[in-house]
Amino acid sequence: MALRSRVPEAEPSGVAKPSEADPPESQPFDQRMSKVEEIRRNRRLLDSYSEAVIVQHYDGRTGVYKPDEWPDDGDGYIVARKLPSGRLGWYAGPDAGPRTDPDAFRHWDPPIPPRPIWKREPDGTITINGKPASPGVQFMFGGKIEQPPKPPQ
Repeated sequence: MALRSRVPEAEPSGVAKPSEADPPESQPFDQRMSKVEEIRRNRRLLDSYSEAVIVQHYDGRTGVYKPDEWPDDGDGYIVARKLPSGRLGWYAGPDAGPRTDPDAFRHWDPPIPPRPIWKREPDGTITINGKPASPGVQFMFGGKIEQPPKPPQ
């Protein structure tokens, strides 16, 4: 039995045990709450200003300022503007001009694909965008279904 038991490994004396790294923790509650407060404050400012600049600071904070009140001390860069129309415009890139120029910011509207045009032809065929719909769609909506010819009997 003594041969099978394991002898604990001896540690050299005077050497400290390496400490295990603490598991990475998500942001503490206080930091998350400060982010929520920052978002709420920025939203209130954005709603109250007729024009504004949205600045991303190098330490991760985001600020909303009136265009003439932003402290251009190199602590961040403008990522978006609230345009006079009330819409947000995102910086279009260096080819559009400097970040201080309001014309360098373009509002972004996601493309809206056109809706398909459904139509029932005089012969009963249902078309979608001018092409006959699939047999399943024809059957579902009572369209004309092409039947294969019956074999002679």
